[in-house]
Amino acid sequence: MTIDKDELLLADAFIAEHFSRIISWAVGDVKKCCRMSQDGTCDNGGALVGAFILLCCALDYFGGLYTGLTKASETKNRYNSFIRKYMSRYDWEKLYDLRWSLLHYYSPHHFVLYHENSLETNKNLHLSNSEKGILLHLGWFIKDFEDAVNKYWEELKMDPELKIKAWRYYKQQLPIMPLKVEQVFSQSAMSAMATITSIQSFPASGTAAPEHWIKK
Repeated sequence: MTIDKDELLLADAFIAEHFSRIISWAVGDVKKCCRMSQDGTCDNGGALVGAFILLCCALDYFGGLYTGLTKASETKNRYNSFIRKYMSRYDWEKLYDLRWSLLHYYSPHHFVLYHENSLETNKNLHLSNSEKGILLHLGWFIKDFEDAVNKYWEELKMDPELKIKAWRYYKQQLPIMPLKVEQVFSQSAMSAMATITSIQSFPASGTAAPEHWIKK
């Protein structure tokens, strides 16, 4: 890959100022969805299936940041590359099929999804085989994903090629981020989104264009 110095400056600014926030949104939303405690226990009253689905989607997104592959047809490659690199104890093909089956059939192909009890209690059960499928504990799945994105982030800070891939992917595939609904209808308000302080204050869901991530 040819590294353009000006593009690398933009990528550096994006990563230094905002990448931790993308991680917080992605991992944080999953944890909030299932009301996960520090010990990895998830609340029975949480949106447990929703947490699994969100996590499968977040895996796809971080796979895109890692590879720079933006096309819908490249989901397998995004999953393959990211999981083999940062979550190697998982079978990427089975996780890819889990994403596909949850999104399209509301059915957990290959896996038995469960959330009961802590990380410690489930450290030997998680990813073990049963007659009904591979046991996939939600708390461990979240922890392993969080560890993976943090490992990727550390490498990203040091690798210009990874920075460029992440920046290019982000510009084409904006993540879900906080945004006031009225901002969608007000161009003048959109132009005011120059600082991360204003972005942090937005309570609703939506997306903002890349230019609004760069301080003026």
